[in-house]
Amino acid sequence: MNLKSMVQLKSDNELLEMVYQVDKWNPKMLKQVELELKHRNIFPAALDEEFKKLIEQERLVLSAGKNASPFGLIIGWISVLGVLGILIGYNYTYSKVKSKYTNEIFFEYNDKSRSNGRLLFNTSLVLTILFIIYRLM
Repeated sequence: MNLKSMVQLKSDNELLEMVYQVDKWNPKMLKQVELELKHRNIFPAALDEEFKKLIEQERLVLSAGKNASPFGLIIGWISVLGVLGILIGYNYTYSKVKSKYTNEIFFEYNDKSRSNGRLLFNTSLVLTILFIIYRLM
């Protein structure tokens, strides 16, 4: 059973209840609910405003990014000579997260964490390559 047919089977009250619980439902399901409510001519006008607020809140949180784990950075710097340091640095530098509502993509970590991750990544990469070259000679 696809989303559209599931939504069509629900009563008006169930659909309205779902649409006001925006954060509890999958965005694809909510889109189908919205289309069905518009088809039934009972889509609440205030809901568009609610969606916009939710999207803006999420955008603010995701664009700020989160702090890198101090434990992760410590482990990364301890293992700077090796693959683990490269992986941890790469993770903090390039990890991204997708918006639940708009499919926008944001960096997962804040600027300071990405800067530390980039330093760890580059240092680890250079030292590991130099170590491998040294061992091959």
